[in-house]
Amino acid sequence: VINDRKLDICLRVRLDFEKIIVYEARLKFHFDKTGEKMDKIFLNEEFDRLWKKVESGENFGLTRNGDGELALILGKELTAQEGWHSPNYISKLGKDILRALNTVRSNLIHGISCPCCDREAYYWYSSRIKSNNITFANIWVACNFSKFKEKFGSLKRKAILIANYRAKNKKIGNLDIVHHYEIDDDCVTFWETKWPAMLEEIKKRHLDYSNFLYVVSAGPMATPIITELQGLNPDNCYLDVGSALDVFYREDITRPYQIEGHDLSKMNYWMFNPKTTSFEVTVVLN
Repeated sequence: VINDRKLDICLRVRLDFEKIIVYEARLKFHFDKTGEKMDKIFLNEEFDRLWKKVESGENFGLTRNGDGELALILGKELTAQEGWHSPNYISKLGKDILRALNTVRSNLIHGISCPCCDREAYYWYSSRIKSNNITFANIWVACNFSKFKEKFGSLKRKAILIANYRAKNKKIGNLDIVHHYEIDDDCVTFWETKWPAMLEEIKKRHLDYSNFLYVVSAGPMATPIITELQGLNPDNCYLDVGSALDVFYREDITRPYQIEGHDLSKMNYWMFNPKTTSFEVTVVLN
């Protein structure tokens, strides 16, 4: 139905997590003044948009959420490439990721799976996240990785690093690392047993600093870490850089997209424009 420059499309999406569920979602596309449908954004263009914020010194937060985060939210068993394990129950980390995704701020951007790579996760996130500050979870990788490696490597800023213990005492590009908070491999256990004390240490030692870059590479913990720290002090930039950081401190290749010329290093993905498209779940059929 086209009415007042809006197009409503009803679609049925089959999602298979714990059981087969069919969502009937209504997509609303809005038209610009010329009548053209503005319904897609692309990975390469989003990189340029967000990196301008970083280079200009803008203080904002970026989280990234894919299949691992969704497994934790749903209590679905999964073993990630990094080796951490999502249990078959909803852990504290899963609950805190969902709470973070329900946080709406003008300066907080949530990256999510795109429909090209993980259609089920894309529709799950799109129909539940209230904010329209949405971008790609894989913003730093695929066709953007070579640009990320170059631009991040030449970035000169004072930074707090929250990353795997393997990055200890390693030079991360040209960043002035004031302190490295070390993360274990087992994120589910770390979140319950060690993160509370680490948060108190950050609050005591560094959270009153302003205009710092928080570089976070902490797997699915990054989403609640960034959301919580930004809520305590919005005058810093908080970036989830994920496995893209590996190239700066690990000697081995940890992802195929890091290999020059690999098919995954060339991919440019898309998603519906979150500013002009909304997903409304109208019925759930079991």
